[in-house]
Amino acid sequence: MVQMRRRYLALLFLVAYAVTLVVFWLSAVQMVTIYPNADSYSWQSNPLANNGHSDNFEITSYDKPPYNMRGWIRFNTSSIPSDAWIISGTLRLRLWHHTTVDTTQNMGDSTGRVYGVYELLQPWGEVTVNWSNQPNYTDSHSATAVVPNEQGGWYGPFVWMDWNVKDIVNDWKANATNNNGLVVKDTQEYAPVFYSTQFFTKDQTPNSTYYPRLLITYVLPSAVIGFGIMLVVETGILAVLWRKKMAIRGGA
Repeated sequence: MVQMRRRYLALLFLVAYAVTLVVFWLSAVQMVTIYPNADSYSWQSNPLANNGHSDNFEITSYDKPPYNMRGWIRFNTSSIPSDAWIISGTLRLRLWHHTTVDTTQNMGDSTGRVYGVYELLQPWGEVTVNWSNQPNYTDSHSATAVVPNEQGGWYGPFVWMDWNVKDIVNDWKANATNNNGLVVKDTQEYAPVFYSTQFFTKDQTPNSTYYPRLLITYVLPSAVIGFGIMLVVETGILAVLWRKKMAIRGGA
């Protein structure tokens, strides 16, 4: 009987802590979705071409014309408090179409392609950026992801490609003036086999379900401190309850 009561009290402790954690997560952890304020792309074989306000965002690797294509995208993250603790940061692009394997046309890549996102070091304009004047970028805190096997399309299915950009978001939070956005490119440009992927943009698409997005989850230090205080108080109350139960059993 004593062992059963101890288990009951231990279960009570676990439930109490679990409820506190759920309340903390729902009330203190903030999850925001930020849509881009600029996106564009250009190709190497036509270095002066600009594709700002296009409905697609194309990334290509090839050692022949059109050679490589890169895309640029920028988000305004000023709504994230400067003292926030970033839990996660994800760049998410909705896939429209990617090249499929066709050996007769020297197209596609059955092993899959890896695309990287890199932090830009210089400002750029959505309707002026092109291959010849593209901003420099840094490899520091870059992120990579494999192009999904599935095909998307205008009417679905929804196929997303995600990159973990938590470290880059932290860079921007530390110094907002450094937020010049990101470049998306194939990690192995000049591939001997033509490969291209198109993503939807914020322009000329029906609604926000098509838009690129930056998903950020964060918590404020004050909320974490409050959670810690709550746990200490809760632990004290539960400890007193435990001692009282043990004292009653001892007296019995």
